[in-house]
Amino acid sequence: MTYGKLLLSCVSGGESLRLWLLDQRWFSGYLLPALPRQVRWFLRKLYLAPLDLVEQLAHGRKTSSPKRASNFSGAVTGVVHTYEGSGDALLGRLVESAGLTPNSRVLDIGCGFGRLGAATGTYLNANGCYEGLDIVKDCTTWCGENVKSPHGNVKFRHADIYNREYNPSGMVKAKDYHFPFADHSFDVVVLISVFTHMNYEDTANYMREISRILRPGGVCYASYYFLTPVSLAAMKLPKSTFNFRYSFGSYFTASRQTPEFAIAFNETLIRELYQACGLAPEFRPGQWYQGKVGSQDYMIGRKV
Repeated sequence: MTYGKLLLSCVSGGESLRLWLLDQRWFSGYLLPALPRQVRWFLRKLYLAPLDLVEQLAHGRKTSSPKRASNFSGAVTGVVHTYEGSGDALLGRLVESAGLTPNSRVLDIGCGFGRLGAATGTYLNANGCYEGLDIVKDCTTWCGENVKSPHGNVKFRHADIYNREYNPSGMVKAKDYHFPFADHSFDVVVLISVFTHMNYEDTANYMREISRILRPGGVCYASYYFLTPVSLAAMKLPKSTFNFRYSFGSYFTASRQTPEFAIAFNETLIRELYQACGLAPEFRPGQWYQGKVGSQDYMIGRKV
C-alpha cells in the first residue's frame, strides 16, 4: 500500500467510526444531548480536523468541498456521506419526488455548505435558478466563494436568524422572519434537517412563508423527525438512535438544555399545518428510529 493510500484509509476509518457512533443510541440519544453546545462543537472539530489534515497530506483538498471540521451538513441517505455524493443523491430525490426540472426555480432553506447548489449548478439551465439560504454566515460566505454555475444562476444569502444550536447570536426570531422573496417565486422549496431543529411556532411561520413564495403546483420537500405509533414503539427499543423524551407541548426534544439539538413533531400536527397553509401533504417515513440517524422522515407538500 502506498503512503497516500495508507493516509486515505486512515481518513476512511475515522469517518466510518464517526458515522457508527452517530447511529448508536448511547451516543446520539444520551451523551451528545447531555453535553453543553460549546463542548459538543469543540469535540466535533477536535475529532474531524486531523482527518482533514491527513486527507490534505494524501492528495490535497479540492476547493469544491468544505472541510469536515466545518461542514455540519449531514447525508441525505444512510449510505451516501460525501459532499458531492450527498448533493447528487438529494438532486435525484428532488427530480423523482418534487418534479424538479432544469427549468425549475429552487429555494434551499438551510443550504449549509451548498451541496445541493453544487449539484444543481450543472443541472439547471439558463431558465432555472437556485437560491441558498442559511443562518450560519460561514456557510453562505464559503458557498459564495466556492460554489459556481455555468449560467451564474446559483446564489447564496445569509439570514441572521436566532437558533440556540446553530446561530445563538442571531438577531431575528424565526417566528418573525419574512423570506426576502416575492410571492410565487419558486417551483421547489427544500428544507433538509431544518425543521428537526425548530420549534412549532417557528416552523409554522416558515410554512406560511413557504406557501406564499411557492407558485401554484409548486412543491415543498422537507425532512422531519415524526412521532407516529410506529416510531413511538420503536423508540422504546435499544436499536433506536434518538429518544425524544422531553415534551414542550407542541414538540418533543432529545435535549432539555438545548431543545434545538433535535426536535420531533407528531405527524398529524404537521399534516394539519400543511393543510392550513394550502399545501396537500404526502408523508414518507424514514428509518431514523431504527438506528439510522441520517434517514429522516419527509413531508412533501404541493401548493394547491
